Amino acid sequence: MCDSSENKLKPKYLNCCVTAVMISISLSTYAQSTEQSLSLPVITVYAAQEQKVPESITTIDHDNLIRMGITDMASIVKYQPLVSAPKAVNGSGNAWDGAGTSGYNIRGIEGNRVGLDVDGVELPSATPEPDSLKGNSFSSGRDFIDPELFNQVVIRSGTVDSKSEGIGGRVEFKTKTPEDYLKKGQHLAGEVKGGYNSADDAWFSSITTAVGSDRFKGLVVYSHRDGHATQSEGKLSPNPVDWSSDAILAKLLWNINETHSLGTTFDFYKKDTHRYISTDLLSSLYPRGASQEVDGQRIRYSLDDLYTPENLSLFDQLKSTIYYQATKNNNKTYMFYAGKTGQGYRTILNDYTEDNLGLNLNAQKALNIHQLEYGLTLNQINSNRPWQQYNPDGSVTTQNRMVKSTTNKYAFYISDAMTWSVFGKPFGVTPGLRYQFEAFKPENTSEVLTSTAKRMQVSSKDNHYLAPSIAISYQLSPNYYSYLKYNRGNRIPTAVEMSGSFDPGRGYSIIGNSQLKKEESDAFEVGLKTTPLEGIKLDLTGFYTQYHNFIDYKQLSTAISGDTMMTYQLQNIASANIWGGEVSAHINLSKFISSSEAFSLSLVAGTTKGSAKNSNGQKTGINSIQPKKASLTLGYDDPKQQYGLGFTSTAVASKRASQDASIVSSGTTYPRVAGYVVHDLSAYWKPTSFITVNLSLNNIFDKKYWDYATVGTLTSANLIDRATLPGRNVVASLAFKF
Repeated sequence: MCDSSENKLKPKYLNCCVTAVMISISLSTYAQSTEQSLSLPVITVYAAQEQKVPESITTIDHDNLIRMGITDMASIVKYQPLVSAPKAVNGSGNAWDGAGTSGYNIRGIEGNRVGLDVDGVELPSATPEPDSLKGNSFSSGRDFIDPELFNQVVIRSGTVDSKSEGIGGRVEFKTKTPEDYLKKGQHLAGEVKGGYNSADDAWFSSITTAVGSDRFKGLVVYSHRDGHATQSEGKLSPNPVDWSSDAILAKLLWNINETHSLGTTFDFYKKDTHRYISTDLLSSLYPRGASQEVDGQRIRYSLDDLYTPENLSLFDQLKSTIYYQATKNNNKTYMFYAGKTGQGYRTILNDYTEDNLGLNLNAQKALNIHQLEYGLTLNQINSNRPWQQYNPDGSVTTQNRMVKSTTNKYAFYISDAMTWSVFGKPFGVTPGLRYQFEAFKPENTSEVLTSTAKRMQVSSKDNHYLAPSIAISYQLSPNYYSYLKYNRGNRIPTAVEMSGSFDPGRGYSIIGNSQLKKEESDAFEVGLKTTPLEGIKLDLTGFYTQYHNFIDYKQLSTAISGDTMMTYQLQNIASANIWGGEVSAHINLSKFISSSEAFSLSLVAGTTKGSAKNSNGQKTGINSIQPKKASLTLGYDDPKQQYGLGFTSTAVASKRASQDASIVSSGTTYPRVAGYVVHDLSAYWKPTSFITVNLSLNNIFDKKYWDYATVGTLTSANLIDRATLPGRNVVASLAFKF
């Protein structure tokens, strides 16, 4: 089905301000100015990597988040060639599974193998679907963010360095600060913003206020969004959806003296979703479909201390953070049940909660040729996934999807960036080392698992690893920076993986495994960042990574006691190799063509390949690897930056998922997901220094297309049809700064 060819507005108001009408999106740049970077225009998909840094790291600042028309977690990576945002589709698991963005896919690796954090605090784990045998496909994601609260998003591709976790990469969200608004000695500043997205008929509005003096500064941001189902170009109408979200960020900064500052942060996000799931997406047991209410919420309290002492030998700067974060994803599904044992209405509660209490210490020390960084992380995570079913006969069935557990984590890292002059050019070596220890303790196995043999599979377990890394860089000339790096990566299984369970008492069960080995990676990368000619900037990256002990479900050869038919269990089932490359280029056309001042051309493109091999020696492809992708932008920016235009064409190759040795094998033949080319037009206008208007027309020619990351392994024609991406749509915003 994926091969088919393309065939009353109600604004909300903020409590403290009038919502402005939205007029826009700019498909703007991910550009970040750095030493030896070009002065990049506003409207471009060009993702300028940081210069003189031996890794693939892209930074998107707040202005560009707005100009790109970012409204959610997925659209942040809209133009990134090797980063995508898979989504769980309504009905793709079971009636009680939710939908939405489940995380990020970076270079073909996704799920909990890619780290996500807000201000250094990990977002909750994505939860597998144990009753659907999908170890790396999730019914509860990590979409607990509002882009309006962030001043920066940092994407680190590949196995990360010693400072953090992530064998597939990491996305870091940095929240706004008072200094982002209090410029040039201001004591009061802020912004009122409003907008509209026609793709899901969504309005948003926000207000930001910053106040302060040299000693005290404060910031409050409030953002509200509400919308409906995302439009589809499919033959079937989208299932009705109504959703609303609220986000609050509050910060207070106290500069105690010239060497010491203290800050507090309150970070809150809540999203309520009401949806209807049509009967064609469910089994015949639910002939009237289902209604579903999802209550997702994340709340964080942090206390930050920044100490920059004079003449202290241990460190030049020490940042300490104490935090508490509580996350819940409560899912209530109500439906008419028509089974042989009786008929009537069922209510199913499928929840996930995770609390995280921790301490982060990060220190820096410059000593001769050495730039030392080291730190310590301590945290305790409490996880629970209760599941209850209220039956037509009045009985209640409890089948928790995991054993309640506590995980204590301790990590220490150190790295040293050293630089020498070799043949008159800077030569750098950056070794690093990370040690991590985790203690997992289940708490209610007797309540969740029905036999002693099953309970023995989920027990207390200690895990640890030592991960070295090294990067070597050389400045070949003032305009040519090259690097080579190696990172050893490790990922200790999450509490959900070690204790995830489904024990319905029907002759089979699906259980977790606390004896899982950690997943490992050996990652190699080579890069060249250059400005070969004035007006041209070029970044080239190649990578190769070996992965070991991938985790997914496997049917045991002998059923565990208590199961008369079969037992499935999460196990280390495969190894994998992934390789590929990425190129990004930016050309200032005025350097080469007369009368083309302020015109630019930008390109990003990438490809990834890979293979997997299971314990039986079966060798296959890897379905999580995304198709080839490239985006080309022709942009014009007024020299005074009062207005600009951009035209972007994005091309994605076709791909068919195949048997994959790194996941549970089903023998399924998947349909091919067609390739596509879509075109977007964007504009911005600043009529005054206080007002900014953004406008974007996406998918200009109303192309019918699908995202492989979402539908690649779906087989239901109705699911695929409803997952068609939006046709022609408008995103717009209006902002007033004071």
